[in-house]
Amino acid sequence: MEPKIHFTKRKDGVRLAYSVFGEGVPIVYPAPWVSNIAFFLEDQTFKAFWEQIAQYFTVIFYDKYGCGQSDRNRTEFTLESELFDLETVIDHIGLQEFILFGISMAGPLAIAYTVHHQEKVKYLILYGTYANGKILAKDEVKLGLISLIKGSWGLGSKALVDIFIPGASQDVVQRYVAFQRGSCGAEMAASLIELTYNLDVTGLLSSIQTPTLVMHREGDKAIQIQHGRELAIGMPNVVFKVLRGYTHFPWLGESERVIEEICDFVGVKKSKTSEIPLSEASTQPSPVGGRTDFSAGVGEIVEQATIVFSDMISSTEMVTRLGDAAARDLFLQHDQIVRDQIKKYKGRELQTLGDGFMLSFESPSAAIKCACDIQKELSKNIPSIKIRIGINTGEVVRREGQIPFGQTVFVASRLANKAKAEQILVSDVTKHLAAGSGFQFVERGRAKLKGIGEILKLYEVVWKPTSSP
Repeated sequence: MEPKIHFTKRKDGVRLAYSVFGEGVPIVYPAPWVSNIAFFLEDQTFKAFWEQIAQYFTVIFYDKYGCGQSDRNRTEFTLESELFDLETVIDHIGLQEFILFGISMAGPLAIAYTVHHQEKVKYLILYGTYANGKILAKDEVKLGLISLIKGSWGLGSKALVDIFIPGASQDVVQRYVAFQRGSCGAEMAASLIELTYNLDVTGLLSSIQTPTLVMHREGDKAIQIQHGRELAIGMPNVVFKVLRGYTHFPWLGESERVIEEICDFVGVKKSKTSEIPLSEASTQPSPVGGRTDFSAGVGEIVEQATIVFSDMISSTEMVTRLGDAAARDLFLQHDQIVRDQIKKYKGRELQTLGDGFMLSFESPSAAIKCACDIQKELSKNIPSIKIRIGINTGEVVRREGQIPFGQTVFVASRLANKAKAEQILVSDVTKHLAAGSGFQFVERGRAKLKGIGEILKLYEVVWKPTSSP
């Protein structure tokens, strides 16, 4: 059936355009930064992507207030206003249970909706998104982009397409420039990009119990992969998938992989086009690839652990420089070195994060020894690969079959992001617990890490014989 545009009204009288098509479990696609249903239904690439999804799901998407076929006289730009649109469409259609699929700017919106309506959202799917827009770019970059959009929407739109779809053909660039400019005017676009940078749902992540799939392309330049990784780390019931490619939009590049991951996650077999009720679909996959049934309400365990995050420096640039095959060989060597040291020091591999690892150890000393030996082995065997490591110790919350979460995990992740190439940064707590184990620590000042309220004292572990403070 050919998709059609319908209309509904918010309680304040604002008219919203929406479309419903397909068969099966409902999957709701909240409007991203800008939207235009008319373009979506005419663009062959976009339409082909959603028609594939519509073989297994009932697809619902809409134009947000200020864009596309919806009313455009918008003056309020807040998360609450975005939620108003989403809630209106869902309530109007009468959805009681569905999948929520938020991409890009719509990710924080999907997260916020899920927190308020966990009884309705059976599965949460997030792609190419983030929790805290304030850290997506430097302030001068944000201001420059907003000014460019306001001053010349044509040039601003072209600049955004170059970020969203690197290396696109001239035809594709022109098509997406036309889509963005047709979605809204310059002032509206500038206000919405400013809202993108202002959204912050970090404080909501730990309260989401809904099974969640987070997907992120490794070379995404619009929202870099570390933001997707940090988003996943903060959620208790999550699977994180790294996808190949550079384009920001899920319907471009290896779009089939995106659809496969969604179907696999919710338990819908791609070989069948018939509806599989959510009550019959398989439940949340575990981070190691198996499936675990969480419907019975598994209890939480609070335990002490030392959490380690590693992150490879400039992995995307390495792929560009060396080519896929050569870079992959190096990455596999890197992974083997890391896993050899994990085994040596009796650690646990919790997750592979595309270009890094999340690990857990029973003792801070074992974690630091492992980190030092990883750096030494990489320096000796693969000097072209540089990594940074963050380590923190404290209480973590764990559910059976899931990765630990909590403040301790957040801090370890932020320490890794704060570290420089070949550096190992540890928290004050880890440093004191490892005192007397023969490590050399160098104080690296105090820092207020992103997303962490308190100011922390940082220490570098000296692992090179020639290192100096």
